[in-house]
Amino acid sequence: MMMRAWLAAAWLVLAGKALAGESATASATLTLGHVTGVTLTAEGSGYLAEPTVVLSGGGGSGATAKAYLKADKVAVVVVLTAGIGYTSPPKVSIEPPPRIVTDQPADPPNGPTGFVWVPPGTFVMGSQDDDDGKARDRAAHGVTLTQGFWISNHEVTQGEYEGVMGHNYSRFKGDTNRPVERVTWNLAVEYCQKLTERERATGRLLAQQAYRLPTEAEWEYAARAGTTGPRYGELDEIAWHSGNSGNETHPVKQKAPNAWGLYDMIGNVQEWCSDNKEPYPATAQTDPKGPASADYKVVRGGGWRESDLYCRSARRHGAPPVDPDVDRGFRVVLSAVR
Repeated sequence: MMMRAWLAAAWLVLAGKALAGESATASATLTLGHVTGVTLTAEGSGYLAEPTVVLSGGGGSGATAKAYLKADKVAVVVVLTAGIGYTSPPKVSIEPPPRIVTDQPADPPNGPTGFVWVPPGTFVMGSQDDDDGKARDRAAHGVTLTQGFWISNHEVTQGEYEGVMGHNYSRFKGDTNRPVERVTWNLAVEYCQKLTERERATGRLLAQQAYRLPTEAEWEYAARAGTTGPRYGELDEIAWHSGNSGNETHPVKQKAPNAWGLYDMIGNVQEWCSDNKEPYPATAQTDPKGPASADYKVVRGGGWRESDLYCRSARRHGAPPVDPDVDRGFRVVLSAVR
């Protein structure tokens, strides 16, 4: 059979899908005919930018207010002008969060062995107020991913890497299920290219599909799996880090996965992403891929020699693309050619 049915279904059978959060609500208070306060009754969720607030009715005019966000929720609504002549509290209307419509499989079929389907969606990328060490990441901002993708549920192992590349420069050998490390960004990209060529040659991959490194946004979206805190679980249960690793890597998939079935997202080895590294933008983004050029490539997640401060879903740093490290590996994504 030249092509597995799941590939044709995954990319050729499309159905519209709408994604949205919850609308915030609020009520106004009066003092002697003036609007003097607006109280939130529901903070909502899924906001990528500060929503518009409109005050209407109540017999008066001129009152205005502004909403401010904390992450993807409305934190407070502040009265800017009190207006005049109100005989009853005006209605407070807060713009709803955006509804993103995407063309994606309504019910994705089974993918390659060891891969998980990640649907499109919207999330808050970056550190939240309850993240340890948020000063290293900052700039929480809304991100929308309009395309779903398959992502490996584990870091590329030494056995998988050597089977494609024909060599293995890892320091911690002895078990082919350990994650490969001491791999440069350039070698990780080459691995994806060679894996794509091999799978196309065997008829297991469509010509318009390719393996690649995840973007930084895809990586964090997949790592969080719907969570908003520093981690997707208790650290010792989900990650090999400096406090429990014994100063070495461990075979993949030994710790608990996140809610989407992905293992070792913030432990064992750090992971290369496709992006060039730059400070986060201050505004909401759609399908971000990083700057066109930079001296450093993005590295995400924690590793076997790092403390809990660095083993977080929002953890990010950079490294030169030619720099190998015993604490650095990668995982791959399968998606449409971009």
